[in-house]
Amino acid sequence: MGTNRTLVTIAVLLGTFLAALDSTIISTAMPTIIGRLGGMSLFSWVFSIYLLTGAVTTPICGKLADLYGRRRVFAWGAGIFILGSALCGMSQNMIQLIIFRALQGLGSGAVLPITITIIGDIFTLEERARMQGLFSSVWGISAIIGPALGGIIVDFLDWRWIFYINLPIGLVSIGMLLLFLKEEKIARRPRVDYAGAAALATGITLLLLALLQGGAAFPWDSPYILGLLALSGLALAVFYHIESRVPEPMLPLSLFSEKIIGLSLLANFLAGAVMIGANTYVPMFVQGVMGGSAVNAGAALAPMSIGWPLGSTICGRLLLRVGYKKMTVLGMAFQVLSTVMLLTLGPATGQLFVSATSFVMGLGLGFCTTALIVMVQSTVEWNRRGIATAAVQFMRTLGSTCGVAVSAVVLNNVLLRAAASYGLEAFSISTVNKLMDPVQRHLISPEQLFNLKNALAAAIHSTFWLLMITALAGLITSFLLPRLVAQKESNC
Repeated sequence: MGTNRTLVTIAVLLGTFLAALDSTIISTAMPTIIGRLGGMSLFSWVFSIYLLTGAVTTPICGKLADLYGRRRVFAWGAGIFILGSALCGMSQNMIQLIIFRALQGLGSGAVLPITITIIGDIFTLEERARMQGLFSSVWGISAIIGPALGGIIVDFLDWRWIFYINLPIGLVSIGMLLLFLKEEKIARRPRVDYAGAAALATGITLLLLALLQGGAAFPWDSPYILGLLALSGLALAVFYHIESRVPEPMLPLSLFSEKIIGLSLLANFLAGAVMIGANTYVPMFVQGVMGGSAVNAGAALAPMSIGWPLGSTICGRLLLRVGYKKMTVLGMAFQVLSTVMLLTLGPATGQLFVSATSFVMGLGLGFCTTALIVMVQSTVEWNRRGIATAAVQFMRTLGSTCGVAVSAVVLNNVLLRAAASYGLEAFSISTVNKLMDPVQRHLISPEQLFNLKNALAAAIHSTFWLLMITALAGLITSFLLPRLVAQKESNC
């Protein structure tokens, strides 16, 4: 009996939903978790360690899927995710929770790229493009319901169940995939590039640690951050040396030299930077400058989670008729338009306009990311599809991380200068914190409140200018893509 595509799709949808949900469901539960476990100073690592370990393992697991097959690596990845979930639920302190969240992230780094690779394997090009819309919808749904579901679980059960809920669903996902996905046995014995994998994991980990902590926990010019960057550069240089010499490289350098793939990776990097910039600074603008609440800030971003799957679905239906390049250009053009709309935001801007801006950005992301991933999958053979798909996913994550790091530096520098220009000599970050909090905002005098809002608006607008430049770079990159016609193909 061959592969049952319907049941395999359900299996990988469940896995994707769990991995995506766990990046959002914990947000509303964190205040309760801090109250029970303590560790207020460490709580940010509960979020960042999950993203970091997931990013590190993404390219490695993509390559392993090419060497050993999708079923085995997905099952192992989902199994590690489930184990991490169970241990998170049993955590007795914040340190334990952070360690087990890291384990969860390791599993998610296998689940997400291999899910997309499996879809590339079992569906034709026309179907594959449409399926990307379905999987983008999973991300959109998880972003919307995750915080709400986390709040319900905390209120009516216990915070530990936000992790325990993963166990039965994850086991069903693994079981269905093992039963209903059939793969040909690999004739030759795989040769794993262990040295390359270790060097890559070390280099990426050190780089992401530096980007996540630079300008926040430590100054950018501190010995700690400079040391992390130097060691990261050394590890990546060792990785390059290894990959250029081994017969089965963990991340084939030829991927980056191929025009279609290289430009697609660059475009995804830039799209990731624009996306995270909007996610980070639009809520800050709504609360700090427009005087809205946390609910208003969330409502301003929610349409992005609607626009993305909608854009992905439309792209899937038009891709064969329009072609990869035109759909990518259209998506990047929407991103540029959304950043221009961001630059028009002011204290008196209505909530509806901010939501419309988020929707336009989501629509653009849906168009370009779907076209790029399907194009990459369609231009590589089966035994490189896993690593190529994982590389695309990883570059978007790396773009987001770099985007946050660079924009934070710009924001802080402009904010300090703007505060000085408005005569806020006693300015401090704690004052901005009061501005963000509707409860404490009334403690600020009307004159200082006016000046603070203007200073913060100037600082956030500087990041919006940076986003527009990045979006324009993405648009230019999309114009450089070759005109590759999407043609119908049979099942892989």
